[in-house]
Amino acid sequence: MRPTDLPFPRNPAYGSGSCRRLIRITGHPGAVDAHLSDNFHEFRCRIEHDGGTVVKVEGAAIRIPTTGCPQAVTILRELEGRPIDVDGQTLYSGRQAFRHCTHLYDLAVIAIRHATLPQRSVVYDAIVPDETDGPVSISIRHDDRVVHRWLVREGIILEPYALLGRTLDKGFAAWARDAFCQGDDLETAMVLARTWLIAIGRRYLKEGSAGRLITGNDALHGRCFAYRLPETAKATYTAGLSRSSSDLEI
Repeated sequence: MRPTDLPFPRNPAYGSGSCRRLIRITGHPGAVDAHLSDNFHEFRCRIEHDGGTVVKVEGAAIRIPTTGCPQAVTILRELEGRPIDVDGQTLYSGRQAFRHCTHLYDLAVIAIRHATLPQRSVVYDAIVPDETDGPVSISIRHDDRVVHRWLVREGIILEPYALLGRTLDKGFAAWARDAFCQGDDLETAMVLARTWLIAIGRRYLKEGSAGRLITGNDALHGRCFAYRLPETAKATYTAGLSRSSSDLEI
């Protein structure tokens, strides 16, 4: 669920830019490499498999908002031993993702699904413009093809008509599984919804909070690894994490 307010000064440039998330997935014999980069985060993940089971998971936290985030890499190993054809819904049951860095966990789940596919390299490119006085058109490309383009206002889809009234917030995963079944259409829809979720970060200036304890950020408590005890009691904000959408690369 997207927080409604965060404890940072407002960004006076909000309304003139966009939030962007890039994901590259590269398949190899017995392995999948995944790389995620957006305005606020950058992660890498590699899963190795024997054709049926995940045998090794590695991760790297490259650009992260708190000092607690890198420790989340170690618990990715909980995915070792999972079948590569595990249903994605199973991996999110019981709020499992909230024990992890949610962004790194999402990336690992995507990598596991791609282990079942022919070896290939794909790029997802999601864009969510700043939303101010009216609806915005958000979209995601799979390589050079636009897979989804939705007109949204405050988290509600207005177009296309077939999705009118659907929410990008709580309940998104349930209706998206029905609307898009499985495969790339569902995966890209999930990436686009996640990009909308983090786009709220563009409303704020966080660089001045570097070194401050994150315990005052009540809106995020319990939502991910860094914001759960004991990490949240000692983690601080980092500096130099923000990137403009035009500066992102993978």
